[in-house]
Amino acid sequence: MSTNEVPDEGGRSLHVGLLEALTRVMASAKGYLGDHAPRVAVLANRLGIELGLPSAECSELVFASTLADMGMVGLAEDAWENPQPELTEEARARVRQHPERSESRVHEIPHLEGLAPLVRAHHEWWNGSGYPDGLSGEAIPLAARIIRLADTVTALAASRPHRGPLTAEEIEEYVRDQAGKEFGPEVAQAWLSLQADGRLPPFDEADYGDLIMGAAERVLPPKVPAPSTTQLLTIIANLVDAKDPYTAGHSRRVALLALAVADQLGVEGSLKSTLWSAGYLHDLGKVAVPLRVLVKDGVLTDEEFVFIRAHPADGAEILGTIPSLEHLTPGVRHHHERWDGRGYPDGLGGDEIPLEAQIMAVCDTYDAMTSTRAYRSSLPSDYALQEIQRVRGTQFNPIVADAFLSIPGDIFAGLHDSRPEAFKEIPQRVTTLRLIDPRWFTSGAPPEELGESPDSGERNA
Repeated sequence: MSTNEVPDEGGRSLHVGLLEALTRVMASAKGYLGDHAPRVAVLANRLGIELGLPSAECSELVFASTLADMGMVGLAEDAWENPQPELTEEARARVRQHPERSESRVHEIPHLEGLAPLVRAHHEWWNGSGYPDGLSGEAIPLAARIIRLADTVTALAASRPHRGPLTAEEIEEYVRDQAGKEFGPEVAQAWLSLQADGRLPPFDEADYGDLIMGAAERVLPPKVPAPSTTQLLTIIANLVDAKDPYTAGHSRRVALLALAVADQLGVEGSLKSTLWSAGYLHDLGKVAVPLRVLVKDGVLTDEEFVFIRAHPADGAEILGTIPSLEHLTPGVRHHHERWDGRGYPDGLGGDEIPLEAQIMAVCDTYDAMTSTRAYRSSLPSDYALQEIQRVRGTQFNPIVADAFLSIPGDIFAGLHDSRPEAFKEIPQRVTTLRLIDPRWFTSGAPPEELGESPDSGERNA
């Protein structure tokens, strides 16, 4: 497989797993809103069934509810991370942009593009006072009206900075009062009937997992082509980038470099597929890092660095809860370990570090150095390559570092090209360095012991 060939990791289960990861990224990024989206999806599905929607439409409703708040990531982190009794007018204006941002992002998700209008309309009110388009009455799609009620009821039942959760009686009173105002009358009546009959059981995360998998069987094709999976990987990585503007495109570049290193080492098969997906998702845990830390232009305090050091384990924890993505956790968790055992989070050293993590570590460091960050401008590629040479044997496995240093120069030259066609110019096959016995990748046999180099002082978070 060449560097620009996408590894075949398609399939419905992986696609669903990535959607679950997307949901967890949104939850992590929105602080106290937590599992809001899954709760909304479960309630919206019950309302759809109560209103007699066909199963296919209920499945679309589940996905639309899950994705409705995608646009919130990177929009108002200051409000979520530093909650106040009331949002400022400026923060509120930013929040009102999220349906349109969500619509734009859902348009990019393979096989779910048709849900974009429902996502856009999920904050419209029956009486026309909602946003972004001021739609009213039947002009609002029924599914969007369902999400509107499920969204509000779910929010009222949860704690917020300025109040505790409302009681069931208080929520019922609110729904009655807002029927014909915020809520469509028929949707409000459906919820009131479910509530009165005790047909709204407590939220169970396992139920949501079953629900989204069942929805996928009705909405997604049995075999999702790999390019579609790559599109979804890109969307999740872009959500992480949305929170930290200095890392735009970083995850994609790490994935591409990881494949180039794999080519140099002669690696094929499942490990290369793992590198592709893990490269895109390696910084998933950064959505839980406070924005003030990510964009700080000075030296981090010890307290702030605790957040940075936690991001590999946080990302692995997200992936570890999703069966179809669990195989990515070793690479994600350990991509900041060092060959000399001085990395984090677990202080692994040498061949204790999974190979995919060893490969991503050097790719991650190179791209961090050659990209602009809050605390410095980008560094020249030649400088970054010299640094990698300097710390081979201390920070990096020397064999992996040598493989990285042997990547053809035109691959480095095209990394920061934003044009999609740029990567079509990557050679179909790069010269392979047979530096080690390929059996090492499957047997776990350690490479030969090599010398050490001075420590690298590069801040790479």
